[in-house]
Amino acid sequence: MKKFWIVIGLICALTAAGLFGGWYLLQRLGTPTGPVGGVLVWRVDADYPERRDEGAFAALAGRDVPLMHEITAALSRAAGDERVTGLFLEIAVAPADWADVEELRDAIAVFAAAGKPVTAWLSFAGSGEYALALAADRVVLAPEGNLMVPGASAQMQFLAGTLEKLGMTADYVHVGRYKSAPEAMTRTDATGPHREMVASLVEEHYRGLVAMIARDRGLGEATVAELVDQGLFDAAGALAAALVDTLDYRDAALEADFGDDETTLFEDYVLSPGRGRGERVALVTVEGTIVEGDSGRDFWSGPLAGSDTVIEQLRDAAEDDGVAAVVLRVDSPGGSATASDLIWDEINRTRLDKPVVVSMSGYAASGGYYVACPADSIFAEPGTLTGSIGVFAGKMDRHRLYEKIGLNREFVVRGRNALMFADTDRFDDAQRVLLQGQLDAFYGRFVGKVAAGRRLDPAAVAAVAEGRVWTGRQAVDAGLVDGLGGLDRALAAVRGLVGLDAEAPLHLVSFDREPSLIERLLSQALRGGSVGSAVGGAVDGAAWTGPWREFADSGLLAQARLLDGRPLALLPLRLEFR
Repeated sequence: MKKFWIVIGLICALTAAGLFGGWYLLQRLGTPTGPVGGVLVWRVDADYPERRDEGAFAALAGRDVPLMHEITAALSRAAGDERVTGLFLEIAVAPADWADVEELRDAIAVFAAAGKPVTAWLSFAGSGEYALALAADRVVLAPEGNLMVPGASAQMQFLAGTLEKLGMTADYVHVGRYKSAPEAMTRTDATGPHREMVASLVEEHYRGLVAMIARDRGLGEATVAELVDQGLFDAAGALAAALVDTLDYRDAALEADFGDDETTLFEDYVLSPGRGRGERVALVTVEGTIVEGDSGRDFWSGPLAGSDTVIEQLRDAAEDDGVAAVVLRVDSPGGSATASDLIWDEINRTRLDKPVVVSMSGYAASGGYYVACPADSIFAEPGTLTGSIGVFAGKMDRHRLYEKIGLNREFVVRGRNALMFADTDRFDDAQRVLLQGQLDAFYGRFVGKVAAGRRLDPAAVAAVAEGRVWTGRQAVDAGLVDGLGGLDRALAAVRGLVGLDAEAPLHLVSFDREPSLIERLLSQALRGGSVGSAVGGAVDGAAWTGPWREFADSGLLAQARLLDGRPLALLPLRLEFR
C-alpha cells in the first residue's frame, strides 16, 4: 500500500511539474494574441521557401521563415485590414531568385494600392535589395550605407580541365542545341548556342532592371543606364543621383514616417489566422530537384520535389469535393525525366475533375516545365527561368583516377552492356547510338506533350525547344506561358475557370503539414530572442543563410545523385542576379 501512494505521489508531482513547465514556457515565449495593428515592420533577410517540411523543430536550425504564399497572402490581407496603417521594410538580404523579388514587389504594390504608406530602409543594397525597395513610396539609405547596382552578369563554370587533372572524364549524350548542362563537365569553354542563350538572358535582365529603376524613380532610361554603368554609390552619391529619397538611420526613419504608431512584427501578422472565406483552392508545390519518392529538404541536397508526395497531394485535392481548383506552384530546375512524367500524368488525371493552374516561381525549367505544360493556364514572373525542353544522360569515367591512386578493380560480367553505365570507360560507339536513340525518342515525346498541353503545332514547339532557357517574358512570346504575374495572377485565372466574380474571395489550402501551436510559439520566441540563450548557436540563422545554405539550396548534390545514366530533364544553368 505504501508503494501505491509513492507511485501516486510521483505521478502527481510529475503532472504538477508538467503544468508548471507549460505555464512557464508560455510566459517565456509569450502566447500569440494576434496582431495589434499599426505599422507592420518587416525585416527581409532570407529566401522564402515554397513549402514547409522540415519537421517540428525546424526553427531551431535557423529555418524560421514564412512561406512565399503566406507572405503574399498576408500583404493582401493587410491591405484590407483597418487595423494596419502602414508597412516599414528593413531590407537586409533579398531573395536570390529574381522572380521572387518581382513577386514580392507585386505584393507590396497591392498593399500600397490600398492607400497605405510604405517605407523601405537600406543599410546596403545590391540589385535585388534595391529592386525590392523601389516598390515602396520612400527609399531611405543609411548615412554611411552603399548602393551597388552594377548591371547584369552570369557566370559559366567549366570543370573539364579540373576533371582531367583528377583523372576523370565526363561522357554525356544530349538532345537539343541549347541543352548545355553537360558542358560544365565536358568542356573548358561555352559552345556558341550556350553563350547565345546566356547572353539573351543577361540582356533581358539588364533591360528589365534599367526600365524598373527609370519607372520607379522617375528618371530617363538613358540616365539610368549611365548610373548603372557607374554601379557603386556611397550614400551621398545615391542621394545626389536621385536613387534614394533621403539618408537616415533605421529607428529615425521609422519614427519620421510613422511617428508613434503602434508596430507589429510582420512575421507575427503572417502567422495570425486568416478569415478562410471563399471557395477552397488547393496549393500543390513542386520545389527543388524532381526525384522519385518523397519530397523533402536536407542540408546536403537542398529541396527535393518527390513524385510520390506531389502525386498524393494532387489526388487528395482531386478527391476533395470542397476543393474547387488546384494551383500547382513550380520552383524547380527539373530532374528525373521519369519522375517528371509521373507527375505530368497525375496532373492530366486531376484536370478531369477540376481545373489546374500553374504559378511559376524562380525556376520552372526542363522537368519543371514538363510538369507544368498540361495545365489549363500557366503564369510566370518576367524573371522566371523556364522552357529548357530537352534531355540528356551520361556518366563519369574514373578509370584513370583509380590508376593514379593504385586502385585495381576486377569485374565478372555477363551481357555486352553490363558495364554500360559503370565508371570504367567511356561509351563505345554502339552504346552511344543506343543511348542517343532513346533520348531522341524521349525528346520527341516531350515536344509532343508540350504541343498537346499548350495547344500548339509541334513544329512551333520544336522551334522554341532544343533545351533553350527563356525568361518568363520571353516565354509568353514563345507561347509557353499564358501571362505574367505571381500567385495572385494564377488565382485570378482560377476565378474565371470556376465561374467566380473577379473580386470573389478564395481560400488557399495546402496539403502540407501545418505548423503546430508549439512551433508557432517557438517561431515567435526565436524572433524575440527569449529562448536564444538556451539553444545558443543553433538558432543562428545567419550561419545557415550563408554559403552553405546557398550550396545546399542550389540542389547540385541532389542532381549529382541522378547522374547514373537515367534520362534527365534538367536546367543547364543556374543564374542569380544580385
